[in-house]
Amino acid sequence: MNNSLYQLDDALLNSGIINKEQLEKARETQKKENIGLEEIIVNLGYSTYPEILQCLATQYDLPVIDLDKTGISPEMIYLLPLPLIKKHCIVPVSKNNGNVTIAVSHPPDLGFIDNLRFMLNADIKCVLASHENIKSAIRKYFELEPHDTVDTLLKEFTVRETPIHRAEFERMDRSNLESKAVEDEGPIIQLVSLIINKAVSSRASDIHVEPLSNRLRIRYRIDGVCQEADVLPKHLQDSIISRIKILANIDISEKRRPQDGRISLRYANKELDVRVSCLPSIYGESVVMRLLEKSSTLINIKNLGFYEDDSRRFHSIIKKPNGILLITGPTGSGKTTTLYAVINELNKTDTKIVTAEDPVEYTLPGVNQGEVNEKIGFTFPTILRTMLRQDPNIILVGEIRDTETADTAIAAALTGHLVLSTLHTNDAPSAITRLIDMGIKPFLVATSLQGIMAQRLIRMICIQCKEPVKYTPEQLSEMGFEIETLKDFSFYKGKGCKQCNNIGYHGRLGIYELLDINEILRDMTYHMAATNEIRKVARTQGMISLKEDGLRKAKDGKTTLEEVFRITGMED
Repeated sequence: MNNSLYQLDDALLNSGIINKEQLEKARETQKKENIGLEEIIVNLGYSTYPEILQCLATQYDLPVIDLDKTGISPEMIYLLPLPLIKKHCIVPVSKNNGNVTIAVSHPPDLGFIDNLRFMLNADIKCVLASHENIKSAIRKYFELEPHDTVDTLLKEFTVRETPIHRAEFERMDRSNLESKAVEDEGPIIQLVSLIINKAVSSRASDIHVEPLSNRLRIRYRIDGVCQEADVLPKHLQDSIISRIKILANIDISEKRRPQDGRISLRYANKELDVRVSCLPSIYGESVVMRLLEKSSTLINIKNLGFYEDDSRRFHSIIKKPNGILLITGPTGSGKTTTLYAVINELNKTDTKIVTAEDPVEYTLPGVNQGEVNEKIGFTFPTILRTMLRQDPNIILVGEIRDTETADTAIAAALTGHLVLSTLHTNDAPSAITRLIDMGIKPFLVATSLQGIMAQRLIRMICIQCKEPVKYTPEQLSEMGFEIETLKDFSFYKGKGCKQCNNIGYHGRLGIYELLDINEILRDMTYHMAATNEIRKVARTQGMISLKEDGLRKAKDGKTTLEEVFRITGMED
């Protein structure tokens, strides 16, 4: 409201409340005392606050409000950052049918009102209140002591038995969370920061903000499983989602179409990249935030969880000078982590590695990484064709999604490059059939493939509360395990403790099904053998199934039989 002084000058002069000489004296006094012109005029005895207020109301056709007699709802208290309210001496009063009423002490600056309209995604209606009246309301409703602010927020935000804990909220103020948010953190801004803070400290990979019919549910995906974190009042839904969208540079006015964005932030000296997806639903926009650490310490192959036999066979595949290694599995099964572990192993000064990813999840030192951008035609096939002119030794393709990408990857493998990529199939043998179904000639699949590895991630037993467990024959049978083969083994589970948030699991471990292609399997591929036939032959040559690998790790006390059954099901 940069021009509010001049509006006040004009209004007081035009109404005859003060003359030019009085105005000049008021301005001179203001330079010395550095307080508002309105306050100076009252102190000099030229006018009174009610007289000035009525003058402005008449001059600019604005209604007058007495904030001492008008209740301000908690929703309004959380609407704008406190420093913004104090700086501009304004008070949010009410919200009705998409209109927000703001009390101001001077006629509003149009530019500032436009900014408020954008921030709140609502039309702004202004009413006049005296300067002292607004300052009193700010002291009464907004300038709370720190502990009162926490208690007030928690009282308003919490609607279930497991609330956001007060200690967590207090720690949030001293956290390292930084983002491109405005510096002045109001309660809604603080709440969104708390949601992200809690997710990162809980090791969550995703944050789900889900509108329901009468509340807003917050869930974190931790170790691959969604867990409810908090339930918030429905009336905070729009403010929270708008805040997230502003951070992610997403159009807050568009609520009918899916949108994507990105937030860059810092937490505990870690650079984080948050991928934001907004999807319209019947109760509002559902938001998912995927948390990625930009410069994560790359995992080594030895830490992936291979047993010695699989590790030896896997190393023999990645040491080959050419061909294709495929990692298969559903979304969230750790395929990218495995590929990056391979790159970490092969990344030497005499080796050029080029990648095509969608998106680039982690920064790899010494690796030429390219990110897909379909809006400008920078697709997997386009990047792949360009890669071949970059003289690489190793090519990483984030995912083989279509025939064109598969053709180009196979062409690269057949011309002396080692190609690493992923494919969405349930097991390793199915990848062969999948490539042929995509239109790749069987002889090309047979000659280019070096190995296929299916994988899943299973939760590990929390070592702090690990204890023995006994299974009945009926329990083992229901999970599809052979009772006789397990009777001599001891198994464990997590009782639940503070370390694992009373879940019994902490961290995840890979289980693998590794198929290395030999001459017998190449011949079967060439003759388009059925998947089950390929699987039978592979099993006779040493391939361990996902369930068998999971069972080995349960026998070693790393996971539970329930977890193996949850991930692999009844079928072997």
